[in-house]
Amino acid sequence: MSSNMPSVTSPPWSVTTKRLVALGVLVAVYLIARQVDSVAWLSIITSVVLAYLLSPVVTFFERRLRPIPNYETRRTLSVLLTWMLVLSLLGLMIWLVVPATLKQAREFADDLPTLLEDTQNDLKSVLGRPVTIGNFTVVPWDELEGFFTGQQGEQPTDVSTTLQNAVLSLADPALGVVGSVFSFLITTIFVLTMLFYLMRDGPSFVDGLIAAVPESYQGDTRQLLHELGQVWSAYLRGQVVLSLIMTVVVYAASLVLGLPQPLLLGLVAGFLEFIPNLGPALAQIPALLFALTTDSSTIPALDAGLLYAVVVSVTYMALQQLEAVLLVPRVLGSSLDLHPFAVLVAILVGASLAGVLGVVLAAPSVATVRLFVRYVRVKLLDEDYLPAAQGLAARQRGLIYRLVHYLISRRYPVLPAEERAGDAADL
Repeated sequence: MSSNMPSVTSPPWSVTTKRLVALGVLVAVYLIARQVDSVAWLSIITSVVLAYLLSPVVTFFERRLRPIPNYETRRTLSVLLTWMLVLSLLGLMIWLVVPATLKQAREFADDLPTLLEDTQNDLKSVLGRPVTIGNFTVVPWDELEGFFTGQQGEQPTDVSTTLQNAVLSLADPALGVVGSVFSFLITTIFVLTMLFYLMRDGPSFVDGLIAAVPESYQGDTRQLLHELGQVWSAYLRGQVVLSLIMTVVVYAASLVLGLPQPLLLGLVAGFLEFIPNLGPALAQIPALLFALTTDSSTIPALDAGLLYAVVVSVTYMALQQLEAVLLVPRVLGSSLDLHPFAVLVAILVGASLAGVLGVVLAAPSVATVRLFVRYVRVKLLDEDYLPAAQGLAARQRGLIYRLVHYLISRRYPVLPAEERAGDAADL
């Protein structure tokens, strides 16, 4: 047998053959992707997102380990140091936050029957009055109790009992988690393993992706990856910062207003901060329920009822406006300048495709699609490709807005576009 390497003798493919092969590859990839389980996709996406969030920390440690000559050893040690730091911070947070949160959750569970009974009495006092419509007189409370009455032959239930049963029934699905512990542990091991390799070899993956495209498109690929980095860096890391800030702010506001379980309300607000547009509005719901059923512990004039709820709602809306005006431009920048309607549609689509993770990643996914659509449009129309504009466009507002914005901007100035782009490149 000859030791010489055999040569390729086939002729070059025609344009039609190339198109058919490319189409066949795309169809095969699509069919394979459809067969992959949703849990597997969730594990992959989670690993990629966590690796991207922690990449600046890995880079920070790697720069401090320059005396180590071997790159792989230096990178591996940087990943291990990052894991040690993250686990230490996570353990500290659990030690400080979890006991207080569990205590307030137990207090809330103990107070729940009383809160529901108070809610029932308040509703009965309001809806128990007869309402005359034409020749008919209706008592809304009687109709409401009739709605909750059991079917013929069953014992009727009042509103309070129905609400308690509905709340307690939410615990039933949690029992099924016990049977999935083994699967969860296996998935966690896979996620951690993938996360390790992504954190260690992330730059190599990017270089390999650029080298895989034709040479004439490598510059375009670098430009698109740079802009994608700005979009996802601004969103993912920015949302973490906003979540931490809003957790502290809502916790402090709840303490001032005398709401029960202020730490729980702060954590709920911080968690819902990851849901664009809808999250801050949803965070009001538990606070409003508390205001309607309990008196303020700090302000004697605020008894349980509509006035207390209005004060709480106005406070939450004021915090949201301050966040939108002062924090979002400085934390997220303008890379996610998306219309609320597009974000809401993306949330619905993301929820149907990937559940909670789809909701969280809806906004940057839309920004990513917009980036590629803009690139394709430029190529189709033979236009010059210009990077996305940096900085927020100036908006005409009222005198109070301009005055507050001026004072805050003097104290906390927005970085110029060039510096923000440089910071994103360093990350």
